[in-house]
Amino acid sequence: MTNSANQSTVVAGIDGSDTALGAARWAAEFATNHALPLMLLHAAPKLDWHFASADPAAELDRSADRDTVLAAAETAVRSKYPDLAIRTAAVKSAVATALADASQSARLVVIGTGAADHRALGGHAVRVAHRTTCPVVVWRRPVAKRTGKPLPVVVGVDESDASNRALAEAFDIAGALHAPVTVVHMWEIGAAVGMGDLGGEGSMDWQLLDVLQSRQRQRLDELVAPFARKYPNAHATKIFKDISPAKGLTDLSREAQLVIVGSHGRGKLADSILGSVSQNLIHHAECPVLVVR
Repeated sequence: MTNSANQSTVVAGIDGSDTALGAARWAAEFATNHALPLMLLHAAPKLDWHFASADPAAELDRSADRDTVLAAAETAVRSKYPDLAIRTAAVKSAVATALADASQSARLVVIGTGAADHRALGGHAVRVAHRTTCPVVVWRRPVAKRTGKPLPVVVGVDESDASNRALAEAFDIAGALHAPVTVVHMWEIGAAVGMGDLGGEGSMDWQLLDVLQSRQRQRLDELVAPFARKYPNAHATKIFKDISPAKGLTDLSREAQLVIVGSHGRGKLADSILGSVSQNLIHHAECPVLVVR
């Protein structure tokens, strides 16, 4: 996890969309659970401000629009969290730049997908996730419906340092939400034992496969154990599957309230693979996604 002692604000990006309001409400719940203030941040590119400044009437209209957007978000949040410390800010900057700057002193940055259909997601969410220095939540409404018990918090892990931070976030957030944690390790076993290019032909090294599976299960147990001790009331389920991480986590997101994943993995190859996993989830997960650095 990041050094949260020095990061004392939850930042929500506001653009007037419904998903931004959803992100602001999610951020407000997180801020309340962690006794942190909330900043509602609206960013507009400097180019827009430059052209608007040439027309005083247009600039007044834009300023009123920004104020209206921020006021609507603040009202929506205060209706449920009346005692939460909230401040608003409008800055002359590109969205990704503004949120990256704000992340320097933030515990968490939360943004909405910005589109009714998240599969048509533009570049903002990915750019923000790449550029911020703190964890980022890309919010969309979960497709799963809570029927009584809280939906699980799903966390994907491997053996990287980012996985430890992802686990820390998962147990921390799940504890605040009184939700179970599903810890998932997914890897494509065929490729790991040299079967990836055989097209289903050739002989499987079953002994090697058993050894690899045993080691991975043991490693998963070792990763989870410290957090199970720290959070003795947590209900954790471990899943070990032979499936691509992107597909497996996307499938699990349909029954989750949050999916957490590290932004990168271990080594150059793992960096590429897990980087693609986090980007895939930002685009295709069926619930909010938290990307941890």
